[in-house]
Formats: sequence, structure tokens, C-alpha cells
Amino acid sequence: MTSTIQAEYISLQDAAVLYAVSVDLLRHRIATGELPAVHAGRRLIRVRVDDLQRMFRPIPTARRFRVRT
Repeated sequence: MTSTIQAEYISLQDAAVLYAVSVDLLRHRIATGELPAVHAGRRLIRVRVDDLQRMFRPIPTARRFRVRT
């Protein structure tokens, strides 16, 4: 039995647009090791969507309670 694992990779430019951040921020996160990336050619850098989702996970907020009067 063989399983195929396909990870979706996108460019830094697409990731920056998707998460409303700068390419420079993504490059910094790659340089510090916070965001894994791969070279897809001599100059092309790609990041996995799963890694981006982990890095940009939503912050839980407190529930708002209504004050009864």
C-alpha cells in the first residue's frame, strides 16, 4: 500500500498577499528558522501552506458577556 503525501507550496509573494504581510517579514522568519522553506530553483523560494497556517494561527479572544440591566 502506498500513500501519496502532497504538500502545497506557494511563493513568498503569494504568501505575503494571502496573510497581508511583507515578503521581507517572511524572509526574516525563514532566516531565523521560524518558517521552513525550500528552494524551487536557483532563486525561487517556496513555503508550505501548512507551515504558514501554523505560524499565523489566530489568537483566541475572550467572549463578550452582555451586562443585564
